[in-house]
Order: sequence, then structure tokens, then C-alpha cells
Amino acid sequence: SGKEVEGFNLMVGGGMGRTHNKENTFPKAAEHLGYFPKEDIMEGMKSILASQRDHGNRDVRANARMKYLVHTLGIDNFRSLVESYFGKPIQPWKEVEWKYNDWMGWWDQGDGKLFYGLHIENGRVKDEGDFRLKSALRAIADKYHLAMIMSPSQSIMFRDVNPEDKEGFMQILVEHGIEAIEDIDPLNRLAIACPALPLCGLAQTEAERRMPSYIERIRSVLEMMNIGNEEIMMRMTGCPNGCARPYMAELAFVGDGLNSYQIWLGGSPVLTRTAFPYVARMKDKNLEATMEPILAHFITERKEFEAFGDFCHRVGCSAIEEFCETYELGSVKA
Repeated sequence: SGKEVEGFNLMVGGGMGRTHNKENTFPKAAEHLGYFPKEDIMEGMKSILASQRDHGNRDVRANARMKYLVHTLGIDNFRSLVESYFGKPIQPWKEVEWKYNDWMGWWDQGDGKLFYGLHIENGRVKDEGDFRLKSALRAIADKYHLAMIMSPSQSIMFRDVNPEDKEGFMQILVEHGIEAIEDIDPLNRLAIACPALPLCGLAQTEAERRMPSYIERIRSVLEMMNIGNEEIMMRMTGCPNGCARPYMAELAFVGDGLNSYQIWLGGSPVLTRTAFPYVARMKDKNLEATMEPILAHFITERKEFEAFGDFCHRVGCSAIEEFCETYELGSVKA
């Protein structure tokens, strides 16, 4: 009510981690547990943790996470379990309007000040040639002493910007070769990749260093089909552990070997469901030949204004496979 927090909707059972060729591990979107008034929130969370403590899988480490307990019991039985610790019924989930926003660019903070979302490609802060992001961040920090928030999309939010400082703030970005958010390719803006090689010991292939070229190559296929302005949320990881949340994306590349990726399709553009595996192994050199039939199916059979992920989810894996089996490369062009 107004600016007063009255309570919280709680979701449980989500998680991205999985292991290749182990079907008992899988990604899962969280489910609605219920609503907790603010005076009950701590006891509610303690009850959730106690449920996992006492009933989580202690025999198989790969299935120890809470998402597997929720999956095994089902959300209704898990809710009843939590209520047995909580001591009273959990209130029904309160429906709220949901939309995805990355909060990039300028926004009114609500107290007379502004905040600014700065897109950082794959979260990498660096100075490289005319692109001097690291130096720009130093200059902004030294001049304006702003609070910074690291976003889950690998970007930075600058809080408490005085309106009179907006012009000077932007001038620093321009002088250091930082693009305005309006000039960034939407595929790039929506994309996330994990560091992978050479920084992560679990990585099986490239991610951060390869994602920019995949964005360019997929954009070229889209332009060939005259849908060059299409926005598709993409993710890439160097292994199946899911650190860049690939299984929630509309299109994801999950590393499964050197220069090789699984393709996952059908996640939601507003991040409310998981994708499904489509290609078990795609070599880097086959990206265009693999993606062109999928995108051709999308543009020929999509509903008006239907997003790529929503289309894939609606028609399903079998329909996409059937279309791609008979598709001839190059047959759909602008």
C-alpha cells in the first residue's frame, strides 16, 4: 500500500545446475509457495529451511538441493510440509503484474534523484583500445561518489545521481568510448555469458569470449531473413552448471565439449519458465546451418508479435524438428 511493504510472495524450488548425461539432474523454475505478511517472513523462511534440512536428499549429493525436494513432493505437498513447521496455513499467493525490465539507461529514482543502468558486455570491466570502461568507472566514482549496484544481468546501476550531474555523467561515458544504451544491439543487451575458459576450471569450452561472435552471426542470419530488428534473449555457458542462467533464456548455448554446445529453446522472454533441450551437440562451425531452419520456422509460423521463446514453447520440440528436417538452407530470404 503506497510505499509501505505489507508482505512478500515467496517462491521455492528453482535452480539451474545440472550435469550432462545425468537425467536425474535438471534445471527447474521456482514455484509459488504463498504469501507471507511481513511479520511472518522470518518464521516462514526458517520453516522452509527446516523442511529442506530434515527432508532433503542426503544420500545423493547431486540431488541434495531444495529444487529436487520440491520436485519430488510437488508444490502442494511441500507447502503442507512447510506449514507443519510454520504452525499455521500459508496464505494464497497474491497475483501481481509481472514484466521483465533490465533497468538500463536513465530512470527516476522516486526521491528527486536519478539512477542509471550501465550495460556491461558479459560483465567484463576492462580498458581495450578506445573502449575504456575501467577508466570510466574510476572517473565516475572519483567525481560523483555514487553508490553502485551489481545487477543479475552483469551490469551496474548507479544510484543517487543528482539531475544536474546527468550531463557530466554522460560526458564521461562518451569520452571513454562507452555506447549509449540506445545504440547497443538488443541481442547484445539481452545476452549473458559466463567467464568459462580460461578462468573457470569447470568450463568445457568458450563462453564469454565466444558470445560476441555468436551474436554477430545470428544477427546476420536474422538480417538475411529480413527480421534484423528481432530481439531474442540469449545465454551461453561453458558447462552445464548454468551460472549464466541459460535454461531460462529463449535461446541458449550450453558447452558440452571443445567448440561444441547443446542448444536449448523455449525459455520465456520474461524469465518465467525453463527451456527444453533441442540439439544435443552442435559444433561451432555449424551455427548458421543449425539456427537458420529454426528461425525460418519461427518467422513463417509465428503469431503476430509472438516472441521467439514463446513460439518455441507453443509449437514444441517435435514440430521444430519436423520443420527443420525438410527445410532447405537459403530458401527463406529477405
